[in-house]
Amino acid sequence: MTRLLAIDTTGDMCSLALKDGDQTHQFHQCLPRQHARQVLPQLEALFAEAGWSKTSLDAVVYGRGPGSFTGIRIAAGIAQGIALGSDCGIIPVSTLQTLAMEAVDVRPEVHHLWVALDARMRELYFARYSVVKKVPQLAGDETLLTTAQLPPAPDESLACDLLLVGNGWQTEYGFNPQWLASLARQKPCLTLPKAIWGAALAEVLLAQDPAVRVAPELALPIYLRDKVTWDKKPKVGQ
Repeated sequence: MTRLLAIDTTGDMCSLALKDGDQTHQFHQCLPRQHARQVLPQLEALFAEAGWSKTSLDAVVYGRGPGSFTGIRIAAGIAQGIALGSDCGIIPVSTLQTLAMEAVDVRPEVHHLWVALDARMRELYFARYSVVKKVPQLAGDETLLTTAQLPPAPDESLACDLLLVGNGWQTEYGFNPQWLASLARQKPCLTLPKAIWGAALAEVLLAQDPAVRVAPELALPIYLRDKVTWDKKPKVGQ
């Protein structure tokens, strides 16, 4: 068994989990702008409930983004501190793939997942996944886009094999008529990232490739908006 602590503070939810095989302990609560104050006390309570010590951990899993800049930094910083103190590695997981992992459990018959998280500023964090042996595999890239930049809406023939996942699908950011019709048919799975599914994803990734567990100093946040903003800046000589 691999004993994991998972942390996700990429949005309004403060989500924490301890997982060792089938043994799990969770804290998952909406605490907007309270993560910095609440994470450590809630972690102490969770460890006490489980009867674990931090030094018994095999790895710390954290939601590396995309999501709230502040929330990602909080998760990365706390994960680094605990991993250093526990002398264990870190496993960064994508918040979008974490959502896809939960969706596979909810709808195991579906083979394609389109995940969208509300990125605010009338934009979405978006990614497409194909399910291979019950694991969501990224098809393309994680992107930041407007609703006008979404791929064409899936038609009815794809509805039985495609699930829309995440709270981005319930935003009022100006979906075109085709997308509005598809959303009415599809009934998206409006879930938010949960640390327990980050831990489940980390278990699978670790079994596939032990190199996903990295040293604490390599726990780096992923800021899609930061990358897009930088790419749009004028280059030298232009």
